[in-house]
Amino acid sequence: MDTWASPGNPSPARARRLVGATLALVVVAALTPVTASPAQAAQPIGYPTFGGPAVPQPPVGYTTGNMMQSIYDAEKSGTDFWIDRLLSRSGGGDPSDADGGILMTRGRALFMKQHNPAVIGFGGRVAYWESISDAAAYSIALGPGTFTEQSSQRWQAPSHWRSVYASGPVQATVTKFITDNNVAVTNLSIRNTGAASTTLTLRATSPYASSGSGTELTGSTGVKNGLTTLTTRLAGDGFAASGGALTRSITIAAGATVQTKVVMGFTAREIPQSATDYTAYRDATPDAAFTTHVRAYHKWWADNVPYLDVPEPAIKKNIYYRWWLMRFNHLDANIPGQTFQFPTSVEGALGYNNAIALTQPMHIDDLKYLRDPKYAYGDWLSVGQVSRGGRFVDNPGDPENWSNSYTQYIAEAAWRSYQLHGGQPAIAASLAHYAEGDVKGQLGYYDRDGNGVIEYDWGALTGNDADAVSFHWRSGNLDRAEGAYQYSGALAAAQAYDAIGNPTKAAEMRALATRIQNAIVTVLWNPADNLLEHRHVATNAHVPWKEINNYYPYAVGLMPTTDQYKQALRLFADPAEYPIFPFYTANQRDKAAAAAAGNPGSNNFSTINSTVQFRLYSSVLRRYPNQWMSAEDYKKLLYWNVWAQYVDGDTRWPDANEFWADWNPGSRRIDYRSWIHHNILGSSNWTVIEDVAGLRPRNDNKVELSPIAIGWPNFTVNNVRYRNSDLTIVWDDPTDGVVKYPGVPEGYSIYLNGSRAVTVDKLVPFVFDPAGGTVSFPGATAAVTFSTPVPGMRAPNQVVLSDASTVDLLAKAGVDLAATLPNLAAGATVTTSSTASGTSPTAAVDGYSTNEPFWGAGGSNAQDWYELDLGSAKTVDELRLYVKDSRPASTTYRPPASYQVQYHDGSGWVNVTAQVGTPATPQGNYNDVRFTAVTAQRIRVLLTHAAGARSGLTEVQAYRRGGTTPPPPTGASYEAEATGNTLSGQAATRSSAGASGGALVGYVGNGTANTVRFNNVTADTAGPRTVVVSYASGEARSMQISVNGGTAVTVNAPSSGGWDTIATVAVTVNLTAGANTLTVGNTAGWAPDLDRIQIS
Repeated sequence: MDTWASPGNPSPARARRLVGATLALVVVAALTPVTASPAQAAQPIGYPTFGGPAVPQPPVGYTTGNMMQSIYDAEKSGTDFWIDRLLSRSGGGDPSDADGGILMTRGRALFMKQHNPAVIGFGGRVAYWESISDAAAYSIALGPGTFTEQSSQRWQAPSHWRSVYASGPVQATVTKFITDNNVAVTNLSIRNTGAASTTLTLRATSPYASSGSGTELTGSTGVKNGLTTLTTRLAGDGFAASGGALTRSITIAAGATVQTKVVMGFTAREIPQSATDYTAYRDATPDAAFTTHVRAYHKWWADNVPYLDVPEPAIKKNIYYRWWLMRFNHLDANIPGQTFQFPTSVEGALGYNNAIALTQPMHIDDLKYLRDPKYAYGDWLSVGQVSRGGRFVDNPGDPENWSNSYTQYIAEAAWRSYQLHGGQPAIAASLAHYAEGDVKGQLGYYDRDGNGVIEYDWGALTGNDADAVSFHWRSGNLDRAEGAYQYSGALAAAQAYDAIGNPTKAAEMRALATRIQNAIVTVLWNPADNLLEHRHVATNAHVPWKEINNYYPYAVGLMPTTDQYKQALRLFADPAEYPIFPFYTANQRDKAAAAAAGNPGSNNFSTINSTVQFRLYSSVLRRYPNQWMSAEDYKKLLYWNVWAQYVDGDTRWPDANEFWADWNPGSRRIDYRSWIHHNILGSSNWTVIEDVAGLRPRNDNKVELSPIAIGWPNFTVNNVRYRNSDLTIVWDDPTDGVVKYPGVPEGYSIYLNGSRAVTVDKLVPFVFDPAGGTVSFPGATAAVTFSTPVPGMRAPNQVVLSDASTVDLLAKAGVDLAATLPNLAAGATVTTSSTASGTSPTAAVDGYSTNEPFWGAGGSNAQDWYELDLGSAKTVDELRLYVKDSRPASTTYRPPASYQVQYHDGSGWVNVTAQVGTPATPQGNYNDVRFTAVTAQRIRVLLTHAAGARSGLTEVQAYRRGGTTPPPPTGASYEAEATGNTLSGQAATRSSAGASGGALVGYVGNGTANTVRFNNVTADTAGPRTVVVSYASGEARSMQISVNGGTAVTVNAPSSGGWDTIATVAVTVNLTAGANTLTVGNTAGWAPDLDRIQIS
């Protein structure tokens, strides 16, 4: 192992991964039956052996309906669930986690980057999207005595963690978990096994919440790269706040047990449920809190995960481990702006932790089989929205790691996800735009000689680093076979344009795909060797050293299918060239030649490489049948891919490390496993569904099965969401005399919505037309033992996605799923008060809300306006404003402090009436503003800039929505400096980098005249509300809060630690239904400087 590949000492070239490769599945695969290969033995490695105890089985028998729901229903009255049993890890002997540094439970944004089990509570490094400041969330000290973890009693599962701490006769059983909405809960069950009563003092402290009195500590913190601001709240059952800590005394009689808990919420205004959940878990008993969380966690599995059953228990467990990995390495922070606004997978939450374009398509291929389309769509919407309308790039929220985008096939993976879930044509239109931009952008940037093939000179650009042996042959640019992904991306764009009825653009993209195809075959095919080889540009020489990357064109179906081009596949018959396992990047004969020439590089392998191999076999066995690659080889790859993810093949310890090295064929052990644990580079559940079970998503309303027969007597894929239907596939070999699924007919069957639709008696490819109940066979035939029409199956572009979360998801990407209204801003003439260099007024009406191009205000005006001339008088009652936020790259653009929609009445500009913005405080990216309809030719938005920043717009949409103007949202946040508030007396706004909106209001109090009145604080119903006040103060102060002019309540505000350091304090007030005013002052002295209030 080279020194640069050792833990903690990554490659200086890019401080990222040590291996990687990508490979694409065929975009449009011909339905070719997978037949036995002619007269050639499979690779000789054989199959691995798995160890470990019996894998837990589901608690119910098989059903062709919703199996995961049936499993949940059988256990939902308790707290012991199958998925927890299946994936649990016990004791301190976990070879991947001997020191307990990994915590499996996490929230949608909150998790432990590193966990310290020696600390009761959440010791280690807490992360909100990424480590906040390398500090613990909170700790709980018990005294007197020293409480030490009994690591042999440590146990954790996906939903929660549990261990025992002892000091003398007192034992504390600690159970902890993080809720989906980012609440960290520690339950303590403290037992006194002694002969006399004992009294303990419990003290909870957090570096993120140290202000307050009564029963709660509060605080405020930013996150890495300043992407958002969190309000932190810490409370405990029976605890009191004093001196920056929560304390409680507990007396425990001899033989008795006492329960208590501590709860910390990391609340964000963009996730209003975080405040709601904090309150609910704070107020619940320990048992109720635990029960609520565990049941909710496992309900997610029932709602989202298809059930898969296969005859090899180790592979079955790995399938569910991979589903857990996809959830664990997933971020749903909803951070407004142009970073982590969309739910997205991240490569290695415990490592590099970014939405890295290279591996996103691999994740999409698995995520699309989660039933909610947001998981797959979120990935490609996210990358599409941050890529400036061009070549796909990594998420700019974390620019430190990787930030390259070369060998990815996001466009085609995105199209496959659309084939599966479907949705309104506007979704396909966005996909087409993103895909076209990526293909043309990659060619424009990397095809420097214009020959249709991308070129570059650095192994890191492939994701394979020093594993990519071809770069060691000769320095300089190489024309690369990874250009296959521009081919497949162009075909994905073409199909998306087909779906929206744009044949001109579809033809353009197909012509581009053909140009790329011809270029790769012409430039890279070496007829002397009958191999596809990269080309050294400067010398026009074919590069003899190869990687798996050379075969990407086969994986996407680019290469001709004649015998001449099949010859290149012969190398896969020889394990000295391309072994099934380890699944290396480099051709091993060429790697040896490079080492002999003094360029050994590295020779790692990972799930990226196995994904590459799966994609190659998936294509080759269907498109390029040959004598060198067989279904048996594919089956071995399936087994070895799973074996590598179990430490020494022991099913107790699954760990998909970032990479592996130093395979020892003598001991059959992997001697080095990367320090990044539970990572998602590649993916594999898709290949079980699409290749073993055979599901091949299509563009029409039919169902296609095309299995790779690997000799398994049975399998099922249960309750996949397929367009507007629930689809189940069952195979039970009718020739072996054993019924695997009692009550289910033997054969190869499709079930739709729980009912059998078709059965054939052999495992062969076929196409089922639900409309007529007919079956067609492309090759080998079988007896159709059952078939019936199932009307209603829709093609992808006929599906209507209407649930609120999906409508909101697409709205953030500039797509209106709620209606097909014309965007009145399209084609409008635009004028502005000023325009910054490098931006364009028309960019905000180009039809796309991507982060660039955009319009940005220029100069130093306190306000700027953006005007639309609609060409003639039109009725408008809604604007959608997509606001530029340039963090973390710069502080130039931030959401405005406020905005006002105006229309020209023929003589001057008039404010619209009943303007209601959602959210109430402007935010990055999507803002929806409704108002009483106006009929006008000219309409504009007047933007009041945030302190120290400018405003910008990536897109403006105008609609006549109709209906009633909605009331302002509840659970809102109100900035003190917003122009809709009333500042009286000396109260004044000042800039503050620490404030959520970039400004604070100071000089409040010191008499009756100096106040801030928050106007239009709304509540849908009358009753108590929690008001969290964010403030800054270099000393302890107080404030008085009055609602609707009533009696004021005094609230103490401890020092926040500085005049630009934000702290929070909470108070309960009673609001009336509708609009309220909330006035802050201090008749007895100065109040702290005010940042904002949050209502929950």
